[in-house]
Amino acid sequence: MVSWKGIYFVLALFLGSFFGSIFMLSPFLPLMFVSPAWYRWITDRVVATWLTLPVALLEIVFGAKVVITGDGFIPGERSVIIMNHRTRMDWMFLWNCLLRYSYLRLEKICLKSSLKGIPGFGWAMQVAAFIFIHRKWEEDKNHFENMLDYFCDIHEPLQLLIFPEGTDLTDNTKARSNAFAEKNGLQKYEYVLHPRTTGFTFIVERLRDGNGF
Repeated sequence: MVSWKGIYFVLALFLGSFFGSIFMLSPFLPLMFVSPAWYRWITDRVVATWLTLPVALLEIVFGAKVVITGDGFIPGERSVIIMNHRTRMDWMFLWNCLLRYSYLRLEKICLKSSLKGIPGFGWAMQVAAFIFIHRKWEEDKNHFENMLDYFCDIHEPLQLLIFPEGTDLTDNTKARSNAFAEKNGLQKYEYVLHPRTTGFTFIVERLRDGNGF
């Protein structure tokens, strides 16, 4: 059955990202070559303003309630945020948390490269400097180096969201995870997938070595 709330949600986000990318973000692109730090300062705040829209829709239209426990973020400190990937949309609820306990403008997401070409959404994520990967370490390592060094050079206290499992939980991905566990003598998991640790280790070490950490 079609959910009209769902259609309204997707349509509002798409139109906001589509026209926002054209009329609010693209005019600042030349500044990227003049002053990368100022370009990042301005565009991050424009994107953060837009991110309050999905937060409001989730809570007001859908009545979502997010319960947060544990330690908070330390202002001015670079952070690596690790999430399981139970569904394709679970990362969106993190914005409800960051709006209240951190800064939406600091969050960057590591996600698959095919998403950057989506009209509106993909354009905005590119301008926001999200890190797009091919999920092949040989191809992604240099890109990770360049992006992380960029944030370190402009002294950006980013909060990088990564999914060590590499993909969302489905019957197919769970079967592949179980096959990997059998091959390597590891425990099989019921609600999560076996993580990939190479990228996580590299990111943490690179950010620790970066300027101003």
